[in-house]
Amino acid sequence: MEIVWLGHSAVRIKGNTVTVITDPYADSVGLSMGKPQADIVTISNDHPHHSHSSAIAGSPRILSGPGEYEISNFRISGMGTRLQGDDEVRRINTIFTFRSEGLTLCHLGDLSENLSPRQVDELSQTDVCFVPAGGVCTLEAARLMQIVRLIGPRILIPIHYSVEGLKVELDPIDKILSELGVADVTPQPRLNVTSTNLPGELRVVVLQKGS
Repeated sequence: MEIVWLGHSAVRIKGNTVTVITDPYADSVGLSMGKPQADIVTISNDHPHHSHSSAIAGSPRILSGPGEYEISNFRISGMGTRLQGDDEVRRINTIFTFRSEGLTLCHLGDLSENLSPRQVDELSQTDVCFVPAGGVCTLEAARLMQIVRLIGPRILIPIHYSVEGLKVELDPIDKILSELGVADVTPQPRLNVTSTNLPGELRVVVLQKGS
């Protein structure tokens, strides 16, 4: 399975027969996704920085809330959490879990509150976890890493953090790396992962923005 970070919270997950893109964003964030193609698009919340599905070419199936979905050889679960903001308007963040080809991948979306023990247990089989690393509108690094350690993924991929050109106020990746005790990580263009090449212990993978 090939994983490419498209910038902000957008990730392309390319399996043998299906391509998924998470949280497509509008160019107003200061970055551009171009016009990538996908079979499935998941949207963690309704903000245009996470829900700009018109940026995706083709006629993808759009998943935008909690539920259970099965599309081709992908089984996808959406778990709802409360999204911080105006208390008078209840907004939902959806954590999406993808199961295919012997792997379980989890995209935490804009996680902004602690998870319950039951929710952590539901995510405990995660192999690859996409983690919002920029704070501000999501959990700060220390609290976020407490949750990630409870989930226990084999690979952690930071997303949703400050990069050159981004117009959104977010922290740089440094806080998450410091919390993880990682001093030197070389960004790579993509990650190819299978059920047989997973690391034995937690590995942090930083991806360059791709297209």
